[in-house]
Amino acid sequence: MPHLADLHGTVKAAIASKRIGTPVFVRCCLLGAEKPEEVVPRLAQLATAVRDWLGQPLDRVYAVGAPESHVALTLEFRDGATALVSFARDASAGARVELMVLGNRGAIYHDLADAGPGEPATTALPDPPEKAVQTLIEQALRTGKPEPAGARP
Repeated sequence: MPHLADLHGTVKAAIASKRIGTPVFVRCCLLGAEKPEEVVPRLAQLATAVRDWLGQPLDRVYAVGAPESHVALTLEFRDGATALVSFARDASAGARVELMVLGNRGAIYHDLADAGPGEPATTALPDPPEKAVQTLIEQALRTGKPEPAGARP
């Protein structure tokens, strides 16, 4: 049974091994059947995971879209790393996560899709979303402009 939480641990271990060097870019696309009110918290969880992978404080967030269909985030980090994190809502498909982590000496690619019969894949991470990150994403969605993280993580 594939879970995003399992993938999170695997990516952390691969980065810690220095196999890809220093991570500089992450693209993570989620596809799932979450209710609209669950989308921003899920994106906040993922933005926090990406921040952990990159090992840099979040500096700025730009968000477009609507939780009822699709949301895309551009994340900029303090030391220059960037990330594109998106969520597309699709009730007819199983959960899916497409991940690419680029480092200065290599890359990690993974496609975590619903494995078929049995318990379906999930896009949930075990830790609750950080309130500051969730608030920042909500603000960026409201304004449609890049929002500085300021003193936020």
